[in-house]
Amino acid sequence: MSNKQQALWQQGQRHTERKQWRQAAAAYEALLEHDPTVLPAWLELSSAEEALDGYRKAYHAVLRAARIDGAPPMAGMAVARRLRRFEAIPEFLAYIERTNLPARVPPEKLIDLASFLTSAGVHDKPLTWIEHALKLRPNLPEAHNLHGLVLMFAGRSQESAAAFERALALRPHYAAVYSVLSRVANIGPDHHHVDRLRELLTQPGLSAKDEGHLAYALHNELHELGDVDGAWDALMRGCRARRQEQPFDPVENAAMFDALRRVFDAAFVRETAPNVAAPGDPTPIFIVGLHRSGTTLLERILSGHPDVADAGETYTFTTQLRYAADHFCKLVTDRTIVERAPNFDYAAIARGFLTAMRTRSRGRAFVTEKQNPNFIVLGPIAKALPQARLLHMRRDPADTCFSNLRTLFTHEAGYSYDPVQMADYCKAYRDLMAHWREAMPDRVFDIDYDAMVQDPDGQARRIVAHCGLADREETREDMLRVERRSGMVATASSNQVRQGILTNRGGVWKRYERHLGPMLDRLAAHGLA
Repeated sequence: MSNKQQALWQQGQRHTERKQWRQAAAAYEALLEHDPTVLPAWLELSSAEEALDGYRKAYHAVLRAARIDGAPPMAGMAVARRLRRFEAIPEFLAYIERTNLPARVPPEKLIDLASFLTSAGVHDKPLTWIEHALKLRPNLPEAHNLHGLVLMFAGRSQESAAAFERALALRPHYAAVYSVLSRVANIGPDHHHVDRLRELLTQPGLSAKDEGHLAYALHNELHELGDVDGAWDALMRGCRARRQEQPFDPVENAAMFDALRRVFDAAFVRETAPNVAAPGDPTPIFIVGLHRSGTTLLERILSGHPDVADAGETYTFTTQLRYAADHFCKLVTDRTIVERAPNFDYAAIARGFLTAMRTRSRGRAFVTEKQNPNFIVLGPIAKALPQARLLHMRRDPADTCFSNLRTLFTHEAGYSYDPVQMADYCKAYRDLMAHWREAMPDRVFDIDYDAMVQDPDGQARRIVAHCGLADREETREDMLRVERRSGMVATASSNQVRQGILTNRGGVWKRYERHLGPMLDRLAAHGLA
């Protein structure tokens, strides 16, 4: 850089350190006017614009950074991280392939790249990278942990458990590993980690994050061992820790749901954008509902149809809302996006979504999007994508609420760490779904979980007909053999769904009924008993 450019860079860095984001952005923009090939300046500009809540400028800045060739490996990692931040998965994949980044970074950074993709629901490349990293650096606990996760998603439970145990052998205090190991290990009187977990939970200075992982692991193992009271105590400790880490504001959530009902009324929702699908674009099938309501099983059934690709849980639609609103939101949406929604270009939202989903559809005519909280944005989805199928999975409220309570989610579910708050959220969700059903009765297709497991063939006929899929008896048979199917399942149901369509998964909460009085009473007060 010239002296002038160096001075602008230092000026931008000073403003960044002081969190003077507008001045920092101005300094980086001035530098880039002199020389648009300074990659770090594009990344810093992107970060500054993000801090200013300028989604579009932040996004376009990282795209400009990704066009610059010749970046050293660590600068390339910074570009990849920012692309992942924006859910720009096609651009991420194109960038790392063009720059050959995986072959140029050390093993620990290769694990970071693999983690970026697995968290976005892309698993084929990461498994190869992880195994290569382990050949180069076999004593890397993060690599064994991620290896275990991907093997778990692939249904290779024994190999997954062994990978997690290797991670713990290298790092005995690796709290996050215990919580996933407790989901795949064959827990029994002669094989458990209860004593070790209890000892780890006595450590002074334990972070809320680690305490949550350890307490949930202890709950899972005590649950398998039949110690209901001990399992409940561990669960409540885990919930308390998670509430510290992921606070939930029910008042703000209620205000957002109210805004959704007000903005996306029947008249507004029914004025849909034109169908902008181009040749080769897949027809999206959105699968929504509360977490733990059977949506993974539904996607697994649908993916057995030869015309359907399963994309899993992505934020592809949310990224289009963020771009339309020029605003960052943490979850699938927020009140700012809802309030700006009347001015959106819904055809542009649809084009962006369909373009991004082409890669995930793998050339098939239909593609599933199973981001459960998309039930919140069914109005925007229906308005932007008149051709989309909207499948809503519902399950017994007590079963759903308790299953949520027992699950340590990565994010999205801050409401699920308190029994009464969980019941209240279930009521809020039911009320919002009632609004969507009333506003667009011809779009929302309800599927009852109990009906699906009791009469899978009959429900498969309904679903196939609604989606407009070819209906053949042999195809339905393949769809219902979910336990025989390979492929990745990156959800909390990854193990259960590989056991097939089970009729005995309900009623687990009854073992804990003496502890669940407040939750059950609140559900009853909401008319959901």
